[in-house]
Amino acid sequence: MKKAKIVSALIGLAGAVSNNGTTENTDAVIEKALLSEEDEQELVELIHTEKFQISPNCATCENPCGNTSDYEVEKFEECDADIQTEKDKLFDTIVSYLTRRDKSDAIPELIYRAIAYLGYDLEVKSYEKMIGQIKEL
Repeated sequence: MKKAKIVSALIGLAGAVSNNGTTENTDAVIEKALLSEEDEQELVELIHTEKFQISPNCATCENPCGNTSDYEVEKFEECDADIQTEKDKLFDTIVSYLTRRDKSDAIPELIYRAIAYLGYDLEVKSYEKMIGQIKEL
């Protein structure tokens, strides 16, 4: 998976967003994380900072539920080759959308869902459907 550590953190951020919504900075964090070539660790920290703005109790939770946890990077390599291929295609589709979108519009919820999809091993047709929906945006 390209930018695996960043995507791992973004999956946790997408979980926080699904529970609590976004802040005025969330879209910019997503774009910066996926489109910039800045230091990976700095981007992961930026994502975590945003996640804890959205869901502050997660930063100190003694019994994490996993909804906002970073995805285990190793799992990207453990899935079947066809699933890895589809996740890579989905990642590329997300990045393509962010590159071409009108920056004055909010990132649609579909993109946050697509980021969350990267944390699941789904059927190939599920990824294909999501990719098709993003291309229609």
